[in-house]
Amino acid sequence: MLAALLGAAGCGSGAGLMPPASPEAAVRSFLNAVKANNLAAMSEVWGSSRGPARTYMKQGELDQRLAIIRAYLEHEQFEILPSQSGVPVAEGRRGVQVRLTRNGCTPVVPFTVAPYRGGWLVADIDLAAAGNPKRSCLPPEGR
Repeated sequence: MLAALLGAAGCGSGAGLMPPASPEAAVRSFLNAVKANNLAAMSEVWGSSRGPARTYMKQGELDQRLAIIRAYLEHEQFEILPSQSGVPVAEGRRGVQVRLTRNGCTPVVPFTVAPYRGGWLVADIDLAAAGNPKRSCLPPEGR
């Protein structure tokens, strides 16, 4: 029981958390947190090689950025494109392409993940590729 309490205490500080093991797992965790509208879970896998952004960013700024990212990436479903995943980008970073399904749209959104403690964190997302989150891709007669 003591070990469980110590483990829980470590999770609060981020010291005991292991990042996702693969670039795809990091993106999958992030998008599942987006779908669940869980900013805390998003903050666990969004950051850089320095670690999760929650460890070095002010809480208000972090929450604001994640809320905007969540609005752009809100989706009904997503698909990681296997032929485009894990491609080296720069400085040990990898690119992961994701097809989102939202409001009749299926944009392909590039993610960049960074290595951290033997795993991966989502470091950058091309939100422009996601398109306007409130606009449908269907013609007016198809809505």
